[in-house]
Formats: sequence, structure tokens, C-alpha cells
Amino acid sequence: MFGDRLKKLREDKNMYQKDLANILGVSAGAIGMYENNKRTPDFDILKKIADVFDVTIDYLLGRTNNPTTVRIEGDKLPKELREIGVEYLTIAKEMADKEIPPEDIKKIIDVLGNRK
Repeated sequence: MFGDRLKKLREDKNMYQKDLANILGVSAGAIGMYENNKRTPDFDILKKIADVFDVTIDYLLGRTNNPTTVRIEGDKLPKELREIGVEYLTIAKEMADKEIPPEDIKKIIDVLGNRK
């Protein structure tokens, strides 16, 4: 999965393996090994790859099919969303050691979905 995504991202930017290798400070052979899933980059290289292609590490690793996330600075977040975040953290702390039945989780999701 990782190798396929890396190769596609590189090719979409019309880059050669040696171009990406120079940016990352590794050999072109290392890029080839990554793309063929024969080697996995260390975390520092993985972060650099994500930065070069402006994608998330989760996307590179196949944990999501969405290559980007929405990034909003805390001070630019609408007040209503900040309040929901604080409310959520408070509830999460209170519920940390409790089990919530699946039917209750569905009710919570339904309520949140209908919140306006």
C-alpha cells in the first residue's frame, strides 16, 4: 500500500526517484525499495514524504483514503466548535472508565447529527 501510494504521488508530481531522493536525503535505490514495498522509511523520512506531497502520514500508510486533513488554527476555529470541543473533552474524561452500550452510542451520534 505505502509503496503504491508513494509511487503515484511521485509520478503525479512528475518527479524521478532521484529527485525525491535528493529532497529526502536518501538514495534513489532507497526510494525504489520503498516503492516496491521491500523497505519501510523511518519515521523522520516518512514525515518528510508527507510534507513533500502535502498528505497525511495516515494516508501514506493506508489508514485513510483521504490524503489531506482540514487544519484550522485554534484561534480561527468558530466559537461554537471550540465549545463543542471543550464539552467533548469534559465528557470524555468523565466517561474514560465506563462502558457505553452500542445503542447509547447510536443515540449520541443521532443527537450530534441533528444538532444545529
